[in-house]
Amino acid sequence: MLNIGLVGANGRMGKAIAIQISNKPNQFNLKCAIVNNINNIDNEIKHIAQTCSDSFTTLKDVDVVIDFSEAKNCVALLSYCLENKLPIVIGTTGFNEEEQKTIKHYALKIPVLHAPNTSLSVNVLFKAAEFIAKKLDHFEVEITEAHHRYKKDSPSGTAIKLGETIANARGINLSDCAKYNRFGVNEIRKSNEIGFSVIRGGDIIGMHDVQFISDGEILSLKSQINNRASFANGALLAAQFLYNKPAGLYSMSDVLEL
Repeated sequence: MLNIGLVGANGRMGKAIAIQISNKPNQFNLKCAIVNNINNIDNEIKHIAQTCSDSFTTLKDVDVVIDFSEAKNCVALLSYCLENKLPIVIGTTGFNEEEQKTIKHYALKIPVLHAPNTSLSVNVLFKAAEFIAKKLDHFEVEITEAHHRYKKDSPSGTAIKLGETIANARGINLSDCAKYNRFGVNEIRKSNEIGFSVIRGGDIIGMHDVQFISDGEILSLKSQINNRASFANGALLAAQFLYNKPAGLYSMSDVLEL
């Protein structure tokens, strides 16, 4: 049985992971649930977790840490994981360039699995997008994503990962070809642009659509997640994979052997 330390347990993803842990009592144990404010902890989390806390110090004896909190919180968490030699699955999104470098630095010393999306189907989507980007290298690319009204980062980490995957497959950097805003830009589309469109509203859990467009034809790859259990089960699969792994930076592609 794998003892899990869950950071961000009070969030939407945290609750979903806790529920999936409780559904798999022979495989997982929620040894510790970390929340921002212990006085506001969800009652369901209280019943599932062995220990609830607002301090990282209670994570000391877990097997794997799963983080679905906030980017700034995750950086401090990484320091604690290094100090205690704890492997960590990072599902948090919204990292800036400097914070991404920090994650890579810590991965030199502890096992880190960084996944902007832990859904199995979406990670297969990444691989499919990579293949198509190479085979249809002259096709223009547009990425549309939609999430619930409460999602803060934009575009989503999944959309950015899709853009990076496609750009890398074509031998370019996303920063050199990404187009996040066309408002007020009076110019025609550059051939190597990767365009991003963002929708926020309602309770949409996650939709991503990648369109490869050429004259007279469009190839579209679409993913729609209807239940956070998809992400939760993927995160737990990632935790199983990461346990006892050597230091390094891993991804869901490693988990799925893609």
